[in-house]
Parts: sequence; C-alpha cells; structure tokens
Amino acid sequence: MEANLAHAPCETPLTLTRVADAQLEAQLGRMGIHPGSEVTRLDEEVALNTVRVRGPKGEVLLGGGMGGKVVVHLDDESGGGRMVPLTELSPGQAGHIEAVTGGESLAETLAALGLKNDDRIEMVRALPPMEYVASLSGRGRVRLAEGMAAKMLGRMGAVECQFANAQAGTQFTVTRILGGERARRAIAALGIGVGDVLTLDHVANAASYRLSGGDRVVLASREGLRLFLRRDQADLVIVRWTQGGAVAPGLEAE
Repeated sequence: MEANLAHAPCETPLTLTRVADAQLEAQLGRMGIHPGSEVTRLDEEVALNTVRVRGPKGEVLLGGGMGGKVVVHLDDESGGGRMVPLTELSPGQAGHIEAVTGGESLAETLAALGLKNDDRIEMVRALPPMEYVASLSGRGRVRLAEGMAAKMLGRMGAVECQFANAQAGTQFTVTRILGGERARRAIAALGIGVGDVLTLDHVANAASYRLSGGDRVVLASREGLRLFLRRDQADLVIVRWTQGGAVAPGLEAE
C-alpha cells in the first residue's frame, strides 16, 4: 500500500518512496532520509516547550513549534554526532544547526534572530508555558503567550531583542513581527503592529498545552531521529508499507 505520510498508519514499518517537493526532499536528504529509507510514523503526544538557546548573537527564545523544526547535529563529545530536534536537547548540550524543516518564514525568523544552517547552538533550558502581561501604549493591557512574545522583535533604548527578553517596566518599541501569516494575524488581532510601544508588567505561568500526533506528524528514522512535520509537509512525503494499518479511502495506489 502507498499513501502520503499524513495518512499512513502509526507504529508500522514504512518505506519512503518519494518526496513530492524538491526543497523538502533536500532537507530530509541532508538528515539522511532518502527514498528507500525505513521510517515510522509515531503515535504519541509531544510536549513542545519554548526553549532558550544560545547562538552566535547571544540568547534567544524559540517557541516549541519552531524549536521542533530545527534539527541539530550534536557535538561528538555531547551526543556522539547524533541529529535531534532542538527541543530534545538537554541543558548544556550543543551542536550545529543541520537543517530547518519549516518553510521560508521560519528560516527568515531564525535569520532575524541570528541563527542559520551550520551555526553553533547550545540549549540553555526549556521553559514552562508562560504568559506575558504588558501595557500597550494608549490601549490598555494585553496578554501574550511566550511564543507570540518570542516573535516580536524590537528595541529597548539602544538594545535590540525579542519581547520575550524585555525588562519589566522598560518601554519596548516593536520594529518587526516575525513568523508566518498565522502568527502575524494573531499578533495583529491584539492591536499590536510595528511602531507600537509595549511595557512589560510581569510574566506568569500559563496553562500547559500539548500537541497531539494529529496536530503534528512525527516521523522517526531507523537511526532514531524524530522530525516534527506540519501536515501539509507530511502530505508531500509518500511512503509504502506491507503490514498493519489501513490506508485512507482514495489514497491506495493502483
């Protein structure tokens, strides 16, 4: 049977037959996953925490959805040369960015934060879900999840940083909104745009959240590398299997 990964059975040996997108094929190939590779779709809940990491330009925060798409080739001394998603690193583990499995908007976001392929990166720590409470100049208070705060780039005086790294009580002028269209719409819905001034009041614990395997398709290679793919990306990865699972209607190969 053959289908795209998003419709393949979980916990069943699969063989990757082709990738219907040249850029995604190249990204997977760089991580050692090619047509003919043996892979598995995992059926599990994955907690995606925001992570604080240290790159060439200092410490930055990445939301769990972003961190899960950054693949790090670990230093030999810290991880035996393995490749793992950034979110799976332990504090102090380091390596270089091997690939980014997201689209152009994620690559642009990382570049704005001073991170790109082959850059050295070190895990500082994973953060629990947090909520940033701030005053928006002339419009009252707003509440931001840490992922949204990490996507707002701006200035506190002469210092450029993410709002997630802003100091309480100091004015922060938004200079750029990072991320894709969905993130931009969510931030715009709060009335926040480039040129607006925010002042952080305090940061508090937010309700925990988990993304199920249905929200992100988790692909595991035979070597143990786990990749978090969006569903539209998983639709472009074609796999074949010979046991277990039922293919979705209309997707079985002739």
